[in-house]
Amino acid sequence: MWKAIKNLLKKATKTTEENTNEENHIDLFHPNYSENNTSVDEVFATNFNAGGGHFLFCENDNEAFQNLKEIIKYENVTELICLDSNLQDILYKNNIPFVSNPTNSPYTLSFLNCEFLIAFDGSIMLSAHQTSGRNIDDFPSNFIIYARPSQLVENVGAALQKLRTLKKENLPSKITSIRGKNMHRFTNIQNAKNIYLLLVEE
Repeated sequence: MWKAIKNLLKKATKTTEENTNEENHIDLFHPNYSENNTSVDEVFATNFNAGGGHFLFCENDNEAFQNLKEIIKYENVTELICLDSNLQDILYKNNIPFVSNPTNSPYTLSFLNCEFLIAFDGSIMLSAHQTSGRNIDDFPSNFIIYARPSQLVENVGAALQKLRTLKKENLPSKITSIRGKNMHRFTNIQNAKNIYLLLVEE
């Protein structure tokens, strides 16, 4: 499965701006979706890339944090905003400076985990568990998201159902989604961001 998805991602990253239009979007509710045997992985990858996201598939954590360093270099930042203690430990081990207060920070790049990756529109679901209860507007518009393939779901309904099952003892508040800057076919897009996604194989 991952060989197929990696080939798809390589193709998607080579797509030029004139190709990022409606035709690139895969709709989970389109009648041909099931007939074409398109996987949730492929749907998300296609919609996320077409929406302006930057997708980096990583075979392990070492590759993920090498990519992380390249992103930091490309964005020309010296420190990240990071609220997650587990991610902070990884940054510390990789000698990547960080701060933990997005509201008062001059830094422009946030490093977060997420709840789910939504295939239907290529969006990323966040909650208070990732943002420490802060509003998404408290963060700058540039995000690096660290996620696993098990967080891929078909749509928001499936995400909420899994959330109720997996976190029934500690349901998060302030559930929201962020999307790439070049979203198409979806009007009145909110929370459009510059997003790098590190999808790390489990």
